Amino acid sequence: MSDPISDKEEMKEIIDEFIVEANDLAEKAIQDIIAIENNSDDEIINSIFRAVHTIKGTSSFLGFGTLSTLAHRSEDIFGMVRKGNLKPDREVADVLLEALDLIKTLLDDIKENGAEVADTSATIAKLEELAKPDRKKLGEILVEENIVSSGELTDALKKQEEQGKKLGEILVEEKVITEGQLKDVLSKQKTHKEEQSIRIEVKKLDELMNLAGELVLGKNRLILLNSLVRKTESKNGVLDNLADVTNYIEMVTNELQLSVMRARLVPISKLFNKIPRMARDLSAEFKKEVDLTMEGEETELDRSLIESLHDPLIHIIRNSVDHGIETPQDREKKGKRPRGTLSLKAYNEGNNVIIEIFDDGKGINVEAVKEKAKEKGLMGDNELNSLSPRDAMNLIFVPGLSTAKKVSSVSGRGVGMDVVKTNIEKMNGQVSIDSEEGQWTRISLRLPLTLAIMRALIVRVLDELFAIPLNTVTELVKREESLVRSVDKKEVLVLRDKVIPVVNLARIFSRSDGDEDKYIVICNIGEKTIGIKATAVEGQEEVVIKPLGEFLGNIKGIGGATIRGDGKAILILDMSALMDVVALSVAAQNANRKIA
Repeated sequence: MSDPISDKEEMKEIIDEFIVEANDLAEKAIQDIIAIENNSDDEIINSIFRAVHTIKGTSSFLGFGTLSTLAHRSEDIFGMVRKGNLKPDREVADVLLEALDLIKTLLDDIKENGAEVADTSATIAKLEELAKPDRKKLGEILVEENIVSSGELTDALKKQEEQGKKLGEILVEEKVITEGQLKDVLSKQKTHKEEQSIRIEVKKLDELMNLAGELVLGKNRLILLNSLVRKTESKNGVLDNLADVTNYIEMVTNELQLSVMRARLVPISKLFNKIPRMARDLSAEFKKEVDLTMEGEETELDRSLIESLHDPLIHIIRNSVDHGIETPQDREKKGKRPRGTLSLKAYNEGNNVIIEIFDDGKGINVEAVKEKAKEKGLMGDNELNSLSPRDAMNLIFVPGLSTAKKVSSVSGRGVGMDVVKTNIEKMNGQVSIDSEEGQWTRISLRLPLTLAIMRALIVRVLDELFAIPLNTVTELVKREESLVRSVDKKEVLVLRDKVIPVVNLARIFSRSDGDEDKYIVICNIGEKTIGIKATAVEGQEEVVIKPLGEFLGNIKGIGGATIRGDGKAILILDMSALMDVVALSVAAQNANRKIA
């Protein structure tokens, strides 16, 4: 006899695998529907049909009747589109997208509750309405749009019945549609390669990454031990063997670390693929016409960063369509073409990934931003007038500062770009903005490839060591009395006519003044720049980031800890948090000055 518990666990595993696969198929089908709405492609239509057919068959086998019925009705419509009896216009696409959204909802129901909960009756009714025989067929639409004549269509339909060919092929053969038009369609077809991959739980990847990190720490200790032994002992065969083993372990560990990091990398297309649907829906909501272009979808980023990047990127896209791109009527008045342009571009630059979001909308009104800042009491006239246009533009990242004239479901609630900036900086990233009023806006995001392992500059402050993320370090300055000034009892560095706030880590973490500093490390994130006082600079190292744990909790200015080759733990600075501390200190001084 079979074990009921074992059978139940096996069935749960089958259902879990089905949910993952069906979600992937539904997500891909949604992207493909957006594609065929603009350019009909036989290969893509067949791909959608196969995806929905798979969901229908498997859900029926597993006993999920509601899901199976919805998928079946959707498959009927895709079948009509595939045969050329139904044009995938906006009305058809709307219903199909609604059906696929509902399929994903039912999958969530099964995952959370073990049963189908959502009501599908309204969507199924819409699908059945589309499938009615009195609906216009492709040939009728071709005639209505004066692409072919009634006589040409009648002849082509007769030949289609005799030969079993597609209507489009016959019309090309009869030279009703040119050979050039056929080549254009063929050139847009994509070759779908079979994906050679296996599914693996994210938890297992995380465990593998942690083990690789521990191995890196062990490698660092071995390198240090080898160095110490060779300094104190005379040269002999044993030491030579130790050196060889150390070099070999270092090489293998570095390769393993890179391999594990690559395993965690996923194409940014996982994020970009959601944008066409969003741009389409937002365009309809705000009665705007938007052409979306995307480049660099194959660019890879750590999985954890992809997840954290989702909300900031979605907000920027919504902001661009709502705030940025004008209505067709407004664009024509300005001499622009009615359709706006929204483009996303991702590419690698060193150990960073750059993501650019561009729109050819109305840009940023710098004067309006200044007025809003003045209205909020953030700055006075003198301070605002002293700002460069770029610095004034970056005030949009200040909490609560929105120039929207009216509140919509998307933007203008005084919450937005400041949250975007905060979230990006939490990822050790940077965000910058550039714009030309009335013409365009470009927002650039700079992100590290991974947050698990990074290069750091190790500095000594009195008797303590700290690790500074190397991607934030721009310069190392030898401390000279002539360069250091005191402004409002705060130390600043005057470097090439730029005033840079100086952070004294000894005062923050050990409550000591620490007057033995010989260097100032200049660090930059976006528009923020600070200097960190250091007694000595130990050099660069590869560090594995470890959380501080529940016992220590969150310490402002500390992002984690790492273990060096000598086995000692040192703290890793959270540069974004440190810069916020400096900014708050400056703001408090400005407020006190106003009160006085």
